[in-house]
Amino acid sequence: MLKPIIGILGGGQLGMMLCDAAKKIGLETHTFCPDDEFPSKSKSTYFTIGEYTDEKKVIKFSNEVDFITYEFENIPIKTIDFIKDKEKIRPGKLSLLLTQDRLVEKEFLEKLNIPIAPYKVIRNSNDISSAQSEFTNSIVKTRTLGYDGKGQFSLSKSDNPDEVFKKIKNKSIVEKKIPFEFEVSVIIARDKKNNLSYFPIGRNIHENHILKYTYTPFDLSKTQTEELINYSKMIISELNHIGVLAVEFFVTKNKILVNEIAPRVHNSGHWTIDACNVSQFEQHMICVSGGKIKKPLLKYSAQMTNIIGDEIYEWYDKNNTYNVKIYLYNKNEVKKGRKMGHVTELFDKDRTFKD
Repeated sequence: MLKPIIGILGGGQLGMMLCDAAKKIGLETHTFCPDDEFPSKSKSTYFTIGEYTDEKKVIKFSNEVDFITYEFENIPIKTIDFIKDKEKIRPGKLSLLLTQDRLVEKEFLEKLNIPIAPYKVIRNSNDISSAQSEFTNSIVKTRTLGYDGKGQFSLSKSDNPDEVFKKIKNKSIVEKKIPFEFEVSVIIARDKKNNLSYFPIGRNIHENHILKYTYTPFDLSKTQTEELINYSKMIISELNHIGVLAVEFFVTKNKILVNEIAPRVHNSGHWTIDACNVSQFEQHMICVSGGKIKKPLLKYSAQMTNIIGDEIYEWYDKNNTYNVKIYLYNKNEVKKGRKMGHVTELFDKDRTFKD
């Protein structure tokens, strides 16, 4: 019997871990990536090297796989449009359209009455001046292609609006800075039959706008947990999203706000590989391939630490132990701020992390 083939658009570390998960549950993978060398190349059953705008290659790729998913949200919409059988694409086009533009995402959340940080659309310097008057502290964020702090900078009341506007390279918004107590993310999944399941909620700590640590389980109140899960369920259901989706939240003293949505497996869920009965990557592949979603069960408490930039040199000669699991992404160039790997440390499952 032939194994189902899952096509993956993108060949980064998330694709690498999706390939590992697929093999574990009896699936094959076919990765489409524009780079000659990419982290998941050695893990994928098959691969195609081609540009996302190459219609002939994309169509050929789509005809050779049973289902298609993606490991990052900035796949050109044109690529999705090339694929004739839209039922193969999981999650669908709507999830991509929503998360490729920060303004579209915010308007979607507003329609669902899900709290977000106050913001203004920047069309000219007057909009910047208006934001300076209304917000004590704020941050300018690019609407597109922004991740790990890219395309963001702080805006103060003393900044010259005309000079700030000249500095902006892409369509942007200005968002009020939220004095949050902590950040968390919910990793949630939905299968073809509308079954939903979510992983234990992890707390995230960023350094220089890049995720550095996630640990779980975190000491949240029952009310906070229910609110976080309910918002996440509303989002994934409204999008008719099949697969894993991550929602990042700010938690303040008296409010929970959505920061952003990722329509895919997420950096803050890497700990699930070792600490749960099913990883976020396995869960995603189960959903994409039409299987029945699993209920995640915590086997260990865990802390995940990202290996950033030249920190990688400290880990080349280290080995896994019973409670420390090392994952290196085999990237061919070390860059400042680049995620080069991660480490998961496991603890007794009854341990709860506190603030």
